[in-house]
Amino acid sequence: MTFLLKHMDFKKGWFLVALIIVLIPSFFIHSQKYPDWGDDFAQYIYQSQQIHTPSTTYNQVLNINEYSSSKRSVFFSLVLSIISPTIEIQQYVDVISVLYTLSAVCFFLFLTTQYSSLISFTVTLSVFYNFLLLRLKSEVVPEFLYIALFFLILFLLFKYKKQSVYVIPVLLGLLVSVRFVGLSLVGAYLFMLIFEKEETIKIKATKVLLSVLVFGITVWILNGLILNKVVNHEVGLYGGIVSSGLSTQSVIENISLYVRYLTLFFEQEIPYWMNYIVTFFAFTFFIIGFVYSIIKKRDVVFFSFIFYFLFLFIYPYNADTIKYLIPIVPLLFYYIISGITIVINKIQFMYNQLVIVSFFAFVFLSNSKTVWLAIKNTHTSVGPYEASILKDFEYIKTLVKPNQNIAFGKPFIINLLANRDAYFLSTKNAPEILTNADFVLLPKSSINELYPNSKDITVQKADTVELTHFYLIKL
Repeated sequence: MTFLLKHMDFKKGWFLVALIIVLIPSFFIHSQKYPDWGDDFAQYIYQSQQIHTPSTTYNQVLNINEYSSSKRSVFFSLVLSIISPTIEIQQYVDVISVLYTLSAVCFFLFLTTQYSSLISFTVTLSVFYNFLLLRLKSEVVPEFLYIALFFLILFLLFKYKKQSVYVIPVLLGLLVSVRFVGLSLVGAYLFMLIFEKEETIKIKATKVLLSVLVFGITVWILNGLILNKVVNHEVGLYGGIVSSGLSTQSVIENISLYVRYLTLFFEQEIPYWMNYIVTFFAFTFFIIGFVYSIIKKRDVVFFSFIFYFLFLFIYPYNADTIKYLIPIVPLLFYYIISGITIVINKIQFMYNQLVIVSFFAFVFLSNSKTVWLAIKNTHTSVGPYEASILKDFEYIKTLVKPNQNIAFGKPFIINLLANRDAYFLSTKNAPEILTNADFVLLPKSSINELYPNSKDITVQKADTVELTHFYLIKL
């Protein structure tokens, strides 16, 4: 904080302090453990615990080709490793809350390179008090670390381009080691270096080669030396998913889907007819700002935005649509500012800052009821961090030997909470998996609705242990 205040003018420094203060309440919104049975969180936490306190064995999902890479988001797990290994999820959720504020600070700093402190302050609040971003804050996910790195890189490019020539490739390596889609900004950065008008071809080539080298070394250190017992299969697995599922029809469906889902960020708990007005103006200004960028301002922001959406459009649909959009949503707001500015300048209206601030202040305040509902909301569903669930998994450890494995609909949870190898189990692969696994874990009706992949699986009569929420069946 001291470094930032020294290197920015007095007014911007105090706006930054004010931003952090105003964001303090967000720490307490959706800041408690949330009953989400998606098991990405389990992999990140398990990796972080192995980084903090390595064990002799590293439990994995045995049929990764059907599920997910056994190692990913290594830098995110490295950040989480500041927490001593614990079955208490709350400490990890608190880290996410800190990263949430950090991502807002980095976005604000980026905006101040283009707009006034007041505009940057108001727009940042309208983004980070958006109910969809706040909702994701309750989960242990890498999106907010990604946002922080993404906008820190853009800030350095606009503010300290020459001084940070060696730092940016390192940060890009960290970004890709948080989310693979960070390659979108890597591509945009290389485009910027190649098409730099003021440099000679020799200097451009030197900068590109140096950047690629530093970037590659950073990625190798993180993914090759940390958790070196485990292989990262992201490129092969996700490349295979794209190549097998890519078609003109899938791209068209993705474009339609993501455009529709972007509107959700402007639909608040206000009189419903007002949602149409806010959404209409937001996307009209966005289109104006974005078209202007295509014609006049094809910079690193433009290419990073384009490349990110190309990743989304070619990747087959899955249920995490909103989560994939969240890292790029701040840039949507950035182009909205640009669009409003263009319109105001065109009609020669003298109070342009007042109009911009007023529009985003309304977007910010339109979230107030939704945020209040989030504060009052209490979750009654049984989640994977409930004491009764954790007790079940502690008992499972005593029944399943360390060299045995368990087939389950959420296999990373088995790695983390039961400390055993796992098979991903679904209705489709059940016949094969049940012949290879040592045990199968099936949910009871109390949580069965959270497991559509294993809902209709039946197992022939075998030794069964009834737990509070599960049936553990020896195969």
